[in-house]
Amino acid sequence: MALFNLSNQLGKLGEGLAARAGLTTQQWLVLLQVAGDPNFPVHHGQAARRRGGVLASEIALARGVSRASVSTLIAQLAGKGLLRQESEAGDRRRKRLTMTAKGRATLARLDSGRRRANRSLLRELKVRERAVLLESLRACLRCAAASMAHTSETSSSSGFGG
Repeated sequence: MALFNLSNQLGKLGEGLAARAGLTTQQWLVLLQVAGDPNFPVHHGQAARRRGGVLASEIALARGVSRASVSTLIAQLAGKGLLRQESEAGDRRRKRLTMTAKGRATLARLDSGRRRANRSLLRELKVRERAVLLESLRACLRCAAASMAHTSETSSSSGFGG
């Protein structure tokens, strides 16, 4: 239950920080991913394309959510002038997402609050304890991703969800 309680508290903290910039937490996370924040996983083939923007499908894959939910967030962020969509020359249906100056400024404003929150959350931990915690959290995330992939494969092979 501790992880669920921590997740709930962190969610509330993130909502409060995002709201200061007129965003939802999910919008903030999409902006961070489009900006190339190093805390997001980069899947095979994405690193070379990062300079040219990211695709909505790549965001959905990395976040473990549907392409439709990401499309809604992208439309909202584009409407706020925080990111732009540019069609690929070879395939007009594929749109690369890049940050606007307004989007970069918004993330810069949020970054100080994010750093302050991290310092506050970790202030009782020594440097080595922080490193161990971070590696443990990454291990939990890897296990959760593997579990979700296994669940998805099981659903597809059983005729459900596919």
